[in-house]
Amino acid sequence: MLISKRDKILFYLLLPPATTLLCFLVLTILVISSISLDSIQIFGIKLFISNIWNPEHEEYGLIAPIIGSISTSIIAILTAFSLAMPLSIFIAEYLYGFTKKVFSSIIEVMGGLPTILYAMWASTYLVPVLKNYVMEILYSQFSFIPLFSCKPITGFSVFAAGVSIGISIVPYVVAMISEAYQSIPFAYKEACYGIGATRYETIKMLVSIAKPAILASLILGFARSLGETTIAVATVGNSMYLSSCIFAPSYTVSALIASQFANAYLYRYAGSVLYVGALVILAISILLSFLGLTIIIKWRTRLVV
Repeated sequence: MLISKRDKILFYLLLPPATTLLCFLVLTILVISSISLDSIQIFGIKLFISNIWNPEHEEYGLIAPIIGSISTSIIAILTAFSLAMPLSIFIAEYLYGFTKKVFSSIIEVMGGLPTILYAMWASTYLVPVLKNYVMEILYSQFSFIPLFSCKPITGFSVFAAGVSIGISIVPYVVAMISEAYQSIPFAYKEACYGIGATRYETIKMLVSIAKPAILASLILGFARSLGETTIAVATVGNSMYLSSCIFAPSYTVSALIASQFANAYLYRYAGSVLYVGALVILAISILLSFLGLTIIIKWRTRLVV
């Protein structure tokens, strides 16, 4: 491949911003890690196996927020998938022309809305609906199951936060699933119709082909939901309560940071402990993002070959 003078100029023009972005990520990780080191040295493993937030006595434990973040994200990605998957297929297979553009534009607008709007809507309308028509019914019928074993009092809970965050990331998941679905070569669809397959059978085949990319989309959506703050603060209940029941209030790491960070400077280790929580979420997000992108790249390579 010949490399012209213009190619070299373009490379050198793109190198500084690309390097700056990478350096910014590395610097962020180093800063968070260095600030977290103080509390890790003092409290050690206790930070990750105990559940307490008592800055006045310098007693801390992050197990409830960490589990709350993971539990909320699991519910969020299940909610997002249940909405995004049929919506992606509907747009790709059943809409054409102007109608398809309108639906796609609406989803893009939803993806660009500030999360504070989702938080206000969820805390005002969605949480009461979930409490009255979902949580209470599940509790009355399936209270013998640990996940549904506690009576929903206010509705603000891990479940409400997960559903609310899941709805907010639907546009993100739809975009990734739609891109994967539509990137499948048209020859596969032609082959299905050529052997007499129905539309349902063709869609089923295409979805089967896109399974790795769909899985990667869910992994990336999970990583994104981990860091959601505004919606979590408004709906999770903000309580250092650890329970196997998803109808109980709790904390996520992001919600804990948002609610406690302003006063953390009043105490010796509170700020450093919050950075430990941020470091945990950052590490999980980076690992999941790397895994998701790796799956997509390998899938695209096999698809082309």
